[in-house]
Amino acid sequence: MDNLFKDYFEFMFVYIDDILIASKNMKDHIKHLEIFSDACHREGLVLSEKKATIAVNKIEFLGILIDEIGIELQKHIVEKIRNFSDVLKDKKHLQSFLGVVNFAGIFIKDLAKYRKDFRPLLKETESSKWKWEEIHTQRVRELKQVCSNLPKLAIPQDEDELVVYTEANNYRWAAVLMKKTTRGKNLVDIQEGCSQNNKPKCGISTRKNSLQCGRLLRNGPYFYLLKSLS
Repeated sequence: MDNLFKDYFEFMFVYIDDILIASKNMKDHIKHLEIFSDACHREGLVLSEKKATIAVNKIEFLGILIDEIGIELQKHIVEKIRNFSDVLKDKKHLQSFLGVVNFAGIFIKDLAKYRKDFRPLLKETESSKWKWEEIHTQRVRELKQVCSNLPKLAIPQDEDELVVYTEANNYRWAAVLMKKTTRGKNLVDIQEGCSQNNKPKCGISTRKNSLQCGRLLRNGPYFYLLKSLS
């Protein structure tokens, strides 16, 4: 699907069978929709009218609520995190919990601080005994509390003054993108991963799909969202 619309990524974001189009004004939005429509006809794609939303300034996309101001995590994702038990019964249960937390990770400051105590448990094998301790329960509760008060991420504009904070060692790297405002700095994005020479020692974060469209969200406030192709 990416190859079909690769010439229009300036205003279009494609994720599997979901398509998001963002435009600065209604005139541009109509033009972008016409380009998109022509491309669909040319490629023989059939669109689902019932699943399409046109010319709105607030949309839900991949678990994220997007408007012209910024993006925030949808409430059902937060509730899913809060509904986990404070005591996780096994490795699979822990992996499920961390999977949802990682999805919300772009909104969580110092996420690694909360995750580090779970690493030994993730190395457990089927033959080893599950050793859940009070510190793990505490970390789950802390993450639930943090996720109950997540910030809204600002969408950077062309005129914004952006600041990048970085940190790295022999094993991992991390970076935070902030934009300066009259009230201080607003969080824009968080990235982290492994140092190039240590890939086998840790997993690289892949929680980026929902923010990759941020480069075109500056086009807002008019959005077109096609939830699915038929």
